[in-house]
Amino acid sequence: MTRAQKFQWYLEKGLAEGLRPLPLATDESAAQRLVHALEERFEILRTSLAVVDGELQQQVHSSGQPVQKVDVEPDTTPQQCVACLVKKFRGQEHGRIGSFLVQFHLLQEEDQRWLAVVADNVAMDAGFHSVVDQAIDDILAGRQRDPAADVLNGQRGIQPTEMAQRESGPHGDAERHQALEYLREHFSAAPARMHRHSPSSGTNEGRYYRSTLTLRGADSVFARVMSGTGLLPSAVILAAFTQLLCWRAASDACSINVSLDNRHNAELRRVLCSTAQRAPLTLPRQDQGLLAASADVQQALAMGHPTYGRYDPFDLISERVLAQHRRGVCLSTDLAFNFIPPPQGWAVLLESEQGPSSGTDAEITWSVTDELSYEYGASLSVRWSDPRTARLSIHGDSQVLAPEQCAALLHGIELVLARVAGGQNCTADNIAAEVGLIRLPRAPHEQRVNGQWVDLRAIEDRLLTLNGVEKAELTISPDAQSGIARLTARVAGADGITLVPLALRDELLRAVETGELLAIPDRFEIIGAAPTEYHTTIRRPAVTAEEVTVESVLAESGLIPEPNLDLCYVRAGGQLANYPEFADLLRRREYLPPSFSLVSGMTTLRTLAQELRRSVP
Repeated sequence: MTRAQKFQWYLEKGLAEGLRPLPLATDESAAQRLVHALEERFEILRTSLAVVDGELQQQVHSSGQPVQKVDVEPDTTPQQCVACLVKKFRGQEHGRIGSFLVQFHLLQEEDQRWLAVVADNVAMDAGFHSVVDQAIDDILAGRQRDPAADVLNGQRGIQPTEMAQRESGPHGDAERHQALEYLREHFSAAPARMHRHSPSSGTNEGRYYRSTLTLRGADSVFARVMSGTGLLPSAVILAAFTQLLCWRAASDACSINVSLDNRHNAELRRVLCSTAQRAPLTLPRQDQGLLAASADVQQALAMGHPTYGRYDPFDLISERVLAQHRRGVCLSTDLAFNFIPPPQGWAVLLESEQGPSSGTDAEITWSVTDELSYEYGASLSVRWSDPRTARLSIHGDSQVLAPEQCAALLHGIELVLARVAGGQNCTADNIAAEVGLIRLPRAPHEQRVNGQWVDLRAIEDRLLTLNGVEKAELTISPDAQSGIARLTARVAGADGITLVPLALRDELLRAVETGELLAIPDRFEIIGAAPTEYHTTIRRPAVTAEEVTVESVLAESGLIPEPNLDLCYVRAGGQLANYPEFADLLRRREYLPPSFSLVSGMTTLRTLAQELRRSVP
């Protein structure tokens, strides 16, 4: 698999969908011929995933899944029909080994026909979707191209299997190492997650929503931003989004996952499948105003673009896990950003600018989604309805950002764009006051420790849920030598229970991994025992049958020569690429294997063994 494919499969888990009209009365055979012509050009349209030699790999077939004919029911729109197909794909095909990554459907209503596509993002992202869409235009118009041609620029395209081989070659290894150095530097100093995550109840409770600001005349505003300041609108929007959220949370900086479709890269522009990955980026609060903040964002993106968008997802996960364990803070961000350039291109947009603008016409709509969970607290995307109209949409968690505050945030971004386009500077606090964005309320038990917010009661409550813990108290005091504030947990065990600092810390780290805790204590004091640093403990042997199984599977297979059950899989030396082999070996021992998300997180091998369950014969 390519790096982008691994990112989509293991981290993003997203879907792509599309709908376009076909010539009147196109029958099923004609639609199938069209799809076959696409499959000849793009092997990803006839690809599934399979475990080969213990790793997940692409499996290219001679043809893809046959086109399925769907009748559009009365009182139903084609768009609603596609939504039903997406729901069915998510429930029956998405994320399943052996299933085709892409499905095509012929929608029909009387003499009208549409071609609908539903795809795993492993195969198709927004950038590659436009490539496929252009290829459909070529085929319908009878234009001939080399089956491997990249319709974006006429050069020879790179099929995903070829790209995967390039990425594993010498140049690809050097590129991966460079990106790995960036990840290490980022996670060594990145701020903790901005908002605590509250687990979903598992029911559709209306917690998640989409709020969209439709900005008519956006092309004129964006053109004036670029011509007047030299700043990209994407940089201004990202700066406004992060600076307003930092102001709201009273945070010194934030970490945000920025989506990079990577097609600016000369080589990746030719890749005939998904190329997008989200790269973590730290943005500090900027007190000099939004113009300076936008310039900093633009410089950060321009300097790092060729590097950090080309990381291997397994490196990102490993470095994050290692840094979270070392620092004791949650480093999985709950903010994301995605920007789609204007369909006419930046050059055309700038050329069409004509004098002063009469302003924009903006409106906000919002609706509850049917999701049971969502990884981000606020994810901002910028897309286009047409060459003049941009849509700024926030996919949010109401427990992080209430819908009315989300509307204020969107209006704040709109106001920043207007000010910058008019040649004016502005600050986050002034913008917040004008649009009604308010500070995030903080309870007395939430305290700032070394620049980050820590919920002392949440840590105490978590400790009290652990077996044998009878009393827990958190204190903050300066270190005698460095003067840096240290967070100390004073814990008392029940009679006859010996508490181990490492075990307490590892249990708290599981909540750090999920975002339920943003930071954990630096020091543990077991009441009635000598003060102990978390890392001073004796290595404990396997005891239960499950622990012996995990230890032997890892050691005998060579996945981890000397597994330490008190470490998580990554810290024990396990390679995440070998997860399918690890899972298969556990199946052979008649155990249901743990999920990839569990193995790739902070859960120790000992705890992982405790949660193993026997498989049904």
